Amino acid sequence: MTTDDTADRARRHDDASADGPRDAPSTDGAATADADGGAAHARADAQPARTATEERASEPDAGWRPGRAGVALDRVQDRVGAVIGRGADAVRDSRAGRWFQRTEQPGAVDWLLLGAITVLAFVTFLYADVRATLDHSLTLLDAIFAGRVQDFYQLAIDQTLSGHPAVYDVPVYLVFAIWNLPTYVIHELTGFEYMNSVPAMLWVKAMMLGFLLLAAKTVVDIARTAGLTRQRARWVGFFLLSSMAAFVPVLVIVQYDVISVALMLLGIHAYMRGRTRSFLLWFLAANTMKLFAVLVFIPLILLREKRVIPAAGQLVVGMLGLLACRLLYRGDLAYEISTGRFTGDMLDRLTYAGFDWHSGITVPVFVGLMVGLVIFAYAKRLTSERERIAFAIYVPLVAFLGFCVLVPLNPYWVMLAAPFGVLIIFLNPRFLVLNTLIETSMGLVLLVAYALLGWLTYGGIVDALLFGQLVPRADPQRWYSIQDMWPGDATWERVPFLVGFLVTCLVASLVINYPRRAFLAGMPNLERIPRSVVLVRLGVLAAFLALIIATYVVPARSVAYSSASPTVEPVPDTTDLLLPDAVVEQELEFDDDLAVTRMEIGFDAEEVVWVNVAAVHVELLGPDGAAVYEASAPVNTLEVGVTGFDTGDLVLEAGTTYTLRLTADENDEGGEVLVQLNPEQDSFVTTSNGVEVPGDIVLVLDGAVR
Repeated sequence: MTTDDTADRARRHDDASADGPRDAPSTDGAATADADGGAAHARADAQPARTATEERASEPDAGWRPGRAGVALDRVQDRVGAVIGRGADAVRDSRAGRWFQRTEQPGAVDWLLLGAITVLAFVTFLYADVRATLDHSLTLLDAIFAGRVQDFYQLAIDQTLSGHPAVYDVPVYLVFAIWNLPTYVIHELTGFEYMNSVPAMLWVKAMMLGFLLLAAKTVVDIARTAGLTRQRARWVGFFLLSSMAAFVPVLVIVQYDVISVALMLLGIHAYMRGRTRSFLLWFLAANTMKLFAVLVFIPLILLREKRVIPAAGQLVVGMLGLLACRLLYRGDLAYEISTGRFTGDMLDRLTYAGFDWHSGITVPVFVGLMVGLVIFAYAKRLTSERERIAFAIYVPLVAFLGFCVLVPLNPYWVMLAAPFGVLIIFLNPRFLVLNTLIETSMGLVLLVAYALLGWLTYGGIVDALLFGQLVPRADPQRWYSIQDMWPGDATWERVPFLVGFLVTCLVASLVINYPRRAFLAGMPNLERIPRSVVLVRLGVLAAFLALIIATYVVPARSVAYSSASPTVEPVPDTTDLLLPDAVVEQELEFDDDLAVTRMEIGFDAEEVVWVNVAAVHVELLGPDGAAVYEASAPVNTLEVGVTGFDTGDLVLEAGTTYTLRLTADENDEGGEVLVQLNPEQDSFVTTSNGVEVPGDIVLVLDGAVR
């Protein structure tokens, strides 16, 4: 044996003695080490435990030690940490704390909170589209009982009470007709006006709620098939019912894509269980509701069936219902008038978002995504039942989440993605909290983005049901819709940020939820569901509904005087206030005393650059030329529209002539600051650099007549 080997062995022996006993036969040396080690532990146990501060103070000097203030802060930190720790332990051990941590399944409080929000939405919101569909469904019953089914679309044009033709294929109206048969019978017997009947509207809304509950039950069944326990699978249904993307389209907008979604989920559940016939029949029904189901029907066929002829046969079977509808009304002019342009416009939306190719041609991103998904589905070889289950959810997630982000929507279409966004949370063995936050935030941001763009769903939808009958509308309302809560063009400037957020979340969701080998091996998710995440979902939903209700109940600010008009577009004066000695003035005289709390003045400063450091100055001069009110604002914050200035308790006396004087600091760093005028109102003398100009300055005085 070499000297080096002997030395290495000696070092290993010394290390073992220093570290304590090893899993090796006992020797005298080892026994001695045990005795020494035991004595050392006994001495350590006999010593009192030291605080973190004392441990830091006893550390070897490394060139720096805390002073008295540092030691004092460390002790305070230790004591505060100990108090917080004891408090956290007490809360955790309390009855409320134990409830907060028990999340094996949704508890009674969870269901009560969701139920309260659901009842409020059910008796409060109604969008006008469902009235038109109800009307056409009763017309379909007229056509059926008269033996004139082929004349349905012409009858819908002739008899419409809503002003809209019947734009969908007839199965949509058939589902409504079956559900609303009691309404039809009562109408025929009594002649009651069902279009403005609260019970009739609640009855038709109950059908959408029923299909949402069917969808929730089906996702629970799918979760059970994927391996979740009965208790945990209930969370899947709860998450769907509390999803922004499901709740708002069904219970606020009252749209009926939920019918197609429920039928698709039944078909996908059959697909997971290998029941091809049931899969085809459910999708046959779903494809006739609207064409959205086709987006996942074709990839799902190709995911499992690689033979071209059998795959084509399954596709034909699934499209038979739609084909029958088209053949039934083939050549019918009224059918073409009613559905042709509507279907064309819907298909055109698929091509809006993309990148320029050449000659003004746009390459649609969503079409590319769908072609890629079809190719992937055909190329993918499923090797196990777990793979079939996982990809039966992942493929619709790709199609519908991509559709919601990349295609200009009617916002209620987000319902299409909702069940798959929820199911993937519980299939992926990791990232439960992250996936939940992504699903919640995407639903919220999609709906908010379209609200900011002025989609009218969220305006005027509180009047028609029980809430509107019991609670009077503010007169006048401060906001008609959510968009009105944000001033001017600010909404359009914010939406690109929201779209960027959505695209990023889309990519993140598809990447982290791709069913890789580790995903499949660990499926389904068994992570604890934090109660805080559940409360966040419900809180976000309640807050969104509160915003809509606020547009109905919050009154407009009291206005003592206004030259702004909702129907007249203001025009900018030609004087740039940033030029030397530029001034715009207007004389004001009122018949009554005005108590003014806020002044809003219209400016056009769209071209002002951010580096412009000038300020605009507002002065209200009395008859003696002394200022009774003064205020200033940075010109780079003005944009286009009215800018508000708080006036405190300003009182303008009747019969007194005041002069509103607008100036700005001289600046040539870029842009103009122009004053907006109302060309249709000329009640006071307005001058621009001393020259009288027609029109009054756009001016709003919040307050009241005294």
